[in-house]
Amino acid sequence: MYLLTDEVARELKKPFGKVYKELPSIDGKVVSIGDVTTKHLLSNGIIPNLSILDFKTKRNIPVNIPHKFKTIFEVENPQGCISDEAIERIKYLSTIHDRDMALIIKGEEDLLTIPVIKYFPEDTSVIYGQPDEGMVLLKITDELKQKIEKLLKDMEER
Repeated sequence: MYLLTDEVARELKKPFGKVYKELPSIDGKVVSIGDVTTKHLLSNGIIPNLSILDFKTKRNIPVNIPHKFKTIFEVENPQGCISDEAIERIKYLSTIHDRDMALIIKGEEDLLTIPVIKYFPEDTSVIYGQPDEGMVLLKITDELKQKIEKLLKDMEER
């Protein structure tokens, strides 16, 4: 399990990619992290390969997503952590070539962008919300994977 440190929290406040109010055209494998982001994608006809959700935004505001996902997985991931269970499930899901999968988080999904970037293949599009600003869209590259490895080293590992 990885725990968020103050140093990493400061680093994560800066978006990893460009922030959009409306996303450009997206192709290839897509992973959506966050309820508002996923709801926006689905309402625009974009079905991510994997959607990571906790059915809340801003920690406690409920979000209703009226979509029936093809396959649903659940894991626990406490706030401020990346649980071993979440890491193993994301690692597994990164090897599956399917769409419309949901990973439902009991806890909080905010930090799970990190294992998604670590385990999903290069060129996967990752979309997550930047509160009160929009959505961040990035493509996984080797450079981004190296940045994530550094962040993981700066987190407290238990």
